[in-house]
This record gives sequence, C-alpha cells and structure tokens, in this order.
Amino acid sequence: MSTNKKAIIFPLLAILFLVFIPYGSNASSPNISPPPSALPTELYYTNTTHYTINSYDWNQILSGVVDNTSIVSYPWANNLTQALVFFDITYTGVNAFGLEFLIAMAKEGGSPTISNATIAFKSIENLPSKVSGYSNIGALDVGAYPGFSWSKPVNKPAMLEYEYFITLIAIIGSVFVMYFVFNRRK
Repeated sequence: MSTNKKAIIFPLLAILFLVFIPYGSNASSPNISPPPSALPTELYYTNTTHYTINSYDWNQILSGVVDNTSIVSYPWANNLTQALVFFDITYTGVNAFGLEFLIAMAKEGGSPTISNATIAFKSIENLPSKVSGYSNIGALDVGAYPGFSWSKPVNKPAMLEYEYFITLIAIIGSVFVMYFVFNRRK
C-alpha cells in the first residue's frame, strides 16, 4: 500500500472511530429499586412557619401534579418508581429537582396542598434539569427523571429515533465512496 493511501486511510479510520466513541461511552443507569411503603418526611419553612410533607402528602402531590396529564404528558402513573422524580435513588432524601420543588414550596408560602404544589411545580418547570438538553418539564414529558444526570428519555424526539439509521447509511455510503476512490486504476 502506498504512503498516499495510508495518509488518507488512517485519518478516515480515526474520524470513524471518534464518531462511535459517544455510543460506547454512555453511562449506564444504576439499578432502581421500588420505593419503600412510606416515603420520607421533608420539612420546609415559610417565614416563621414550618410545614411537613409526609408520605401521604407526597403521594397526593405525585398523583395530583406529576400524574396530571394536563401538566405532564408522560404517563408517570404507570411507573412504579415515579417517586424518583423528587427523591434520590435510595428514597432517603430529595434529589436536585426535589430540592428545587421544596424551595418553590417555601416561596409559595403555604401548606403542602395540591394547589400549592401545582403552583410551586409550575414555577420551576422551565428551569434546566440534570438531564442534558432538557428543562424540568421537558425531561418529565419524555419520561426522564429531572434530578438525575444518568436518566435517559423514554420517549425520544423523532430525530433521535432515526439517528442510528442515518449513521448506518452514512457509514455504508462512505465505504462505498472509499471503495471507488481507492480501487480506481491510474
């Protein structure tokens, strides 16, 4: 093989290798266990009053806000681990989104009712989530947990559904072109 061909083949192979690195380096999500029978109690303060969100309140908030399809389009009610929307992976404390929610509840200035939770939820829905490229509501709408960077959308946008086919076609096309470039006779 002449040095001219080597000078072209090796950079092309390096570029092809660099294209596929992101597909092999996706971090896997941890094993997710179902929630405990009682969710942890969280406190938040409004002026001089402190409020407690107990397990019953969390279940009301999950069913009244997160499961409300006029607010969140993904069917979280069908997901056993929907409490991870607010809680960490061990269900012992809140995740980043849960903390934003508690701060919004404190700013709202009321008890943990569904109406106050809805107002607090609406106030943070457009903030960026830990899911790359998504706002809090955007992550929830595609089935990802907004408080975790490892969470991946369940409902991917249409372009992402075709990205593997587009990549495959590009590879086949480039191999076809390289065949004719390197096999032509001089």
